[in-house]
Amino acid sequence: MSLLLAETFPVTAFDYHWQKIIYGWTAINPLVNGLGIVLARYAPEIWAGVFLLLWFWPPLRQNRARRAVVYATVAGVLALMVSVALSHGLPYRPRPFVLEPHLVRSLIPHPPDTSFPSDHAAGSFAFATALFFAGRRDGWWAILLAVLVSIARVFVGVHWPTDVIAGGAIGVAAGVLVLAARKYLEGLVRVLFTIFRFQPERRYRYR
Repeated sequence: MSLLLAETFPVTAFDYHWQKIIYGWTAINPLVNGLGIVLARYAPEIWAGVFLLLWFWPPLRQNRARRAVVYATVAGVLALMVSVALSHGLPYRPRPFVLEPHLVRSLIPHPPDTSFPSDHAAGSFAFATALFFAGRRDGWWAILLAVLVSIARVFVGVHWPTDVIAGGAIGVAAGVLVLAARKYLEGLVRVLFTIFRFQPERRYRYR
């Protein structure tokens, strides 16, 4: 094992400690396992459902929420691009179920590719950060979902805690960047509003 660790991206004592604790929750209850598996495996589908709700639920979800969906989608794509680039540029980091097969069993099907950083955490936190544009309540609920998805990825044995922490940091940075530059996405917003026959504001102020 020491030779393997020497040739790969390091796994810290922090990772071992918290991964053991979080993975230990799998012994609590089958319902907890089921929730963790759903969050870890179907996070993209869950986020798609959130976006569809924000996009198609008028009059409660008006154009501000729809703009937030556009910004969140762009932020998610940006975060995933950065995450994928890092995963290909950094040394291989074995997933918990690969490095410790005698202790950790993956609860979901997953290839033994590199674990750092977490794409799911990057995308989830990018989505959540950008959704603050729809309102604080939307943003905080989205942050809660991003946190649960990230914990679930550790829970099911496919990520180390620092994988999801790094992914989350990438996602937040992408979300903040997109919101800061959102005026450059106005053309995309108006095209989408036209396609879906929404009525955009005549003069939208960036604030």
